Amino acid sequence: MLAADRLVLAIEIHSQSYQLLRWVAEAVRKGFIPATRAHEYANTGDAASDWIKEHYLNLPQAMRPDRRHLREFANFFGTYITSSFDIVEQPGMRRESRCGCYCPLCAHLVNAPHLRAKKLRRRDRERADRLMVDRVTAFAREEAIEATDQAIDAVVRSDETRRSAAYSTYGHWLIRRLAGDTDGTAVLALWRQIAWERTGSPIKKSRLRYDDFRDAELALAEALRSAVAPNGGGVDGPNHG
Repeated sequence: MLAADRLVLAIEIHSQSYQLLRWVAEAVRKGFIPATRAHEYANTGDAASDWIKEHYLNLPQAMRPDRRHLREFANFFGTYITSSFDIVEQPGMRRESRCGCYCPLCAHLVNAPHLRAKKLRRRDRERADRLMVDRVTAFAREEAIEATDQAIDAVVRSDETRRSAAYSTYGHWLIRRLAGDTDGTAVLALWRQIAWERTGSPIKKSRLRYDDFRDAELALAEALRSAVAPNGGGVDGPNHG
């Protein structure tokens, strides 16, 4: 099972990251972008950490990360803004940064009003499927379930268990993003497995809740045990595809 304390923290930071990005977009529209020193960083986590520390008290209180978890917030925010959004170029728009830095984070922050969710490609969805197979395989080991590759593949492909597999996998990557690790748009594809309808539209008022991740992993464990039990049915039934 996913570590409950780490997952709860990641869910909270995920929500704060979205709220902070919306605030930055509004600040840009109003002509206010907090000035900062010019800087160059090897990764967006370092850039976000410096930006948040320097302007911590300027941020709305509800969006200020707990100082105990500031670095984890910065790591996550860096993956969130660059992995999930593209900058939409507008006529006459220049890619510039008033803070003097041209790292991916600052470029996205300065152009926040012109961000849009990345479009997923077939390879992103295929990569997400591989991530789900990897996670379900690891989950089976964690639960001491001797599931075959065939059973694991069936769990990932089944209409009955695919969303549970996506929850477990997305939760795994939520936790990894606290350390700045991400698999880019494949993680966005996982998000859409749990937050979007199969018809391709977002589920209204969808939000992450720890209980949904827990219930998904309980369902995964049941499906895997059923698949390996003698005469087991589970995901080997006619509904998987």
